Amino acid sequence: MKIGNSIKVKEGIISPDFDNLVIGGWQGRIRELDGDLVTIELDSVTLKLLSEDYIISSIVEEVEFSLLVLNKDELIITEPRDTLKDVSMVKANIESKFSFEEEEKRISEILNTSVPSVNLRNLKTYYKHIKGNLPKGIILTPAESFTWEEPYIFGDWSEVEYEKLKKTQPSSSDEYKFIKLEDDIHDEMGLMLKVKRITDNKMFHIPLWDLEVADENSDYYLLVSDYSSWMTNNQE
Repeated sequence: MKIGNSIKVKEGIISPDFDNLVIGGWQGRIRELDGDLVTIELDSVTLKLLSEDYIISSIVEEVEFSLLVLNKDELIITEPRDTLKDVSMVKANIESKFSFEEEEKRISEILNTSVPSVNLRNLKTYYKHIKGNLPKGIILTPAESFTWEEPYIFGDWSEVEYEKLKKTQPSSSDEYKFIKLEDDIHDEMGLMLKVKRITDNKMFHIPLWDLEVADENSDYYLLVSDYSSWMTNNQE
């Protein structure tokens, strides 16, 4: 192995930075060699497949999301499937998308205020922006489990009862089609959406705060993600 070689992670290898994350099949190029340790820069194909959770966790933990450090015996040499220019472009797009500074800038431009607190005035401003920019029919998915589900998912409550309740309650395993933005603004939960569950066409009213665009590459993903981040981080 030498610097510049394209390599692939062997099947079954676990991330050295995040427990239980299997990274077998990830590919990249060797950037540095230090004895048996190899620093790999992920290729553009792998970068595009990184989950939002992985990228955000890397930023929070101050781990470079585009790099891996593994032992030589965890790697095999392979053929490149992109160019260094491809890597640079995809990495720049990810950094722009997930940069906290860029996020704050986008939110400030929407609210047009130096006080971005979650209050009725700013919620009304966000209402107009979401209504004018989030297209009906777009597919949404829960950002995390709903409160009612947590005892069943993380506790030892009845799995049979959980499956029964999922037939009438919105669950984190479902996808939803956006029908409309409700006119009423909730004091605590913010903007409310009327959505239709894909599997059975049942209608639900769910806070936008609890949802995200299913396609992370969608032009509308950041629109919803920025709103949820604002709701989470700017409560009065």
